Amino acid sequence: MILNSLSLYYHNKLILAPMVRVGTLPMRLLALDYGADIVYCEELIDLKMIQCKRVVNEVLSTVDFVAPDDRVVFRTCEREQNRVVFQMGTSDAERALAVARLVENDVAGIDVNMGCPKQYSTK
Repeated sequence: MILNSLSLYYHNKLILAPMVRVGTLPMRLLALDYGADIVYCEELIDLKMIQCKRVVNEVLSTVDFVAPDDRVVFRTCEREQNRVVFQMGTSDAERALAVARLVENDVAGIDVNMGCPKQYSTK
């Protein structure tokens, strides 16, 4: 895991674990409101993220990672910047590095998941 924040240590922390289709920005912010110290986004696949452009959304005060079809794949905001861990599904080190570089300034840490048995994670 790459750490951007000295406060991202896990001892005695309340953590929102990564959950498929649940770890979106509204859920992460709600978890922070209820006392979470660290929140994970859902697992996002490198093949999808590598296509994204980083866009500052001034209307929502968010940073959006937008796919070529204009779908927001990952959204974060300043409020969670030092407490959100980006979980990346990957099977390729070069793609993983490219995605890590894409998001590194907007997250507190990067968690690499290379063991998910789901087909979308291994292809």
